[in-house]
Amino acid sequence: MATISKATVLSVEEHGPEIREYNLQPEKNYYFEAGSFLLLTLEQKDDYTRWPDSRNFSIASAYSENGTIRLIIRKVGAYTEKIFQELIPGASCVLKYAFGDFLLPFFDKSGDICCIAGGTGIAPILSFAEQLHKQGQQNRLQVFYSFKNKEEQPGLDILKAIVPEPNLHQFCTREEIQGIPNRRIVWTDIANSGFDFQTAHFYICGGEEFTKYFVGNLKSVQAENVYTDEW
Repeated sequence: MATISKATVLSVEEHGPEIREYNLQPEKNYYFEAGSFLLLTLEQKDDYTRWPDSRNFSIASAYSENGTIRLIIRKVGAYTEKIFQELIPGASCVLKYAFGDFLLPFFDKSGDICCIAGGTGIAPILSFAEQLHKQGQQNRLQVFYSFKNKEEQPGLDILKAIVPEPNLHQFCTREEIQGIPNRRIVWTDIANSGFDFQTAHFYICGGEEFTKYFVGNLKSVQAENVYTDEW
């Protein structure tokens, strides 16, 4: 069952003008699975018989005893612009969490985990990385991460600290960065990485076309375990 909790903004980090990383401290610390999402509203009142206007965001951190939650938010409309204006350090919002089924495999503790993410789609993948690290299973994880430029790289520091270097594949689409392919992720990047398509788990998080492209290719090789989080 989801819980409703007021949360205080501990810190805000900018990743270019359109993306911010929020570190929140909910008053109620309830366990959630890595890959879950929450609802965030700026409206605060004593009785939530009717849940107010809100937006949903993937939780970009694994559950921790200190209860903090990381969010990565892109400004894409009036409500997220309002979030950018009002959610400054020390400000508060209300969260309803946790939801979703974009989760790590529950029974399989050995199969490869391949995550393919574009832009802010990296958010749930960060929670996967932290959770697998806690379990000492980070070597199972391969991450294919596409971003626009040096500014818009939310979570890259976390991935570099957790994911083994050969398993972190970066792609920059709009700026040349030494040592990083200046292009989008393509199917051959996945196909040539040595996965057993019947046992590996594939997580895709990105826009509609991004998701459709990789799902189609994975189906063509009879991949058994494909999960999507489209936005």
